[in-house]
Amino acid sequence: MNKLLLTSLLLIISISTLKAQQNKIYIEEFMISDQIIHGQIDDKYPITAYLKFEQYSPENWLSFSVSGWYYYDNVKTEIPLVGIYYAGGITLYSFTDKLRTDSIKRMISTVSNPMEITDELTNRSGFSEKIELSYSEYNYRGIWKNNQKELNVTFNTSSIYLDKHNEFLVLPLANDEKKYIDLDQFGLVSFSYSIFVAKKTIMDYQVILRYSAPSTANPNGMCGAGMEIGFMLLKFDLKGNLLEYRTEDVESCLGNLWSEMTTVPNSEGMKVIYKVTDSEEKVRTVTVDGLNFSLVSK
Repeated sequence: MNKLLLTSLLLIISISTLKAQQNKIYIEEFMISDQIIHGQIDDKYPITAYLKFEQYSPENWLSFSVSGWYYYDNVKTEIPLVGIYYAGGITLYSFTDKLRTDSIKRMISTVSNPMEITDELTNRSGFSEKIELSYSEYNYRGIWKNNQKELNVTFNTSSIYLDKHNEFLVLPLANDEKKYIDLDQFGLVSFSYSIFVAKKTIMDYQVILRYSAPSTANPNGMCGAGMEIGFMLLKFDLKGNLLEYRTEDVESCLGNLWSEMTTVPNSEGMKVIYKVTDSEEKVRTVTVDGLNFSLVSK
């Protein structure tokens, strides 16, 4: 009898836990680190390339190494590739030497100045094939070459996404359906969000998010160590349609804002106050109230 009672109790707890998880508002991350790309060499030889992210440059987060392969569509023999993606273009090599391949993949440069690493890595010799591409009119166009000839090459893609990181706010709708809200659409940051408070009422969904992201992609430049920190208040109807949207920055290297935070006593961390100062020494107070669902600046 006791075993039966215990089993029933565990079943009830499991069902309750599952139901709570199904009704939970949460953030889900999606990352894209590889891509299939189609193109042509010499405007008459169709090719297919596969590229994947390897690692960032120490110079900035807009440059990174890639590896993969390409083949001619009528042959389908994979030719290994390694290369460097940078703002506006990509350089790819095929080496027979493993040391040369690994040095590109690991971004090992012969120069000591971090600002010169990308230039050095994209101008290497000793390759059996090299592809140099830059963005042009919704495609990547450039030159394929070996030690005998040069030909035009095109990648038929308007963007090369090998390190795309997006976060979605997930709302549990009726009938076990879910609504995914792409947080990148709000134009603040595409990732580095966390939930400060989130709840569903009989009328709506109420969410306050905190964001904290690096100010720039270049750690060696201005604001390289800076952060962009703030809060975003969102309210949705029960179908997931946006009803209200408001943001407040509390710290920004780019915007010359810095702040001091205090937690309101007896709020269990659900109500905080920021004293925000700008470059002109003007001060405003931002109150983030998760208890009463408000985001107020005075």
